[in-house]
Amino acid sequence: MHIKKKLLAGLSLCVMLTSANAYELNGDLDVKWTGYKTAKKVGVSGTFNDINLQIEKSDDLATFLKSSKVQISTASFESGLDVRNESIVTTLFSLKSAEKIIGSITTVNTEDKILKLKLTMNEVTKSIPMSYIINDGEIRVKGQIDILDFSMSQSYAKFAKECFNLHEGKSYSEVDIEFTLPYK
Repeated sequence: MHIKKKLLAGLSLCVMLTSANAYELNGDLDVKWTGYKTAKKVGVSGTFNDINLQIEKSDDLATFLKSSKVQISTASFESGLDVRNESIVTTLFSLKSAEKIIGSITTVNTEDKILKLKLTMNEVTKSIPMSYIINDGEIRVKGQIDILDFSMSQSYAKFAKECFNLHEGKSYSEVDIEFTLPYK
């Protein structure tokens, strides 16, 4: 009987420890983008204000991340400067097919801390390799996209033309993307 109690206590402890390692969303998804301008490649960063994230609690990090589905309204583009926001929305995201950005994580390599983000923009879907770190209850993911990979060359050209003087004649189609997922 004494052995049975110890076995049950040990099993209970294992269940509690496994549950303590569960991943669950603990706040809002933070999305950051950084675009570049001028020959000195000066960065301009911002976010989007309308971000819809769905994610399921899991005991496994890879399962938790792969359950995520995000939808972003490009009209909610936010750079901290109203005139810039309007310029981006009316040029780069002017196409009806570019009103939403949809993303999900398809693979997670926990050993190398690399994942693949399936990103759909302008009805074009690409698999984006990204690195991640886990620190202080946050999963921070970083990668880079090229706007031209999403069949947006005409809207990008319109944007670059409109910003030609402000960008001193140089705009970049590469955009660094980063998102932070708080968990508990």
